[in-house]
Amino acid sequence: MWMRPEVLAHKLEAQHHAKPMQAWNMGRWPSQLSRPGEHRLFVASEGAWRGYFKLCDHALYSLEDPVAAFTLLFDARTWTPIEAIPVKRFRGFTYRVLPVPDDARTPSPALPQRRA
Repeated sequence: MWMRPEVLAHKLEAQHHAKPMQAWNMGRWPSQLSRPGEHRLFVASEGAWRGYFKLCDHALYSLEDPVAAFTLLFDARTWTPIEAIPVKRFRGFTYRVLPVPDDARTPSPALPQRRA
């Protein structure tokens, strides 16, 4: 995902909030996210890959928003910075991301349970 620097800064600031859950709206569902396993939202900004967030096991869908009906959810505390790797600017979402070593895989964060 390509993010403007101020958007990435806003997402990272949420690490220090009482409710660190963040969202990223999309117009189309990334088909590979339907596959089982752990998924990450890799972030490119200012001409380089910067790091990734681990996606939650759940996402949201809204019929009321035809432009961005899908919402990916992630806990800002899962941010993992990486060494800046140059990348050409792209629009929106790409599957052309960096491989993650097997020893870096951990369970995706679960959404907090609502109290009854």
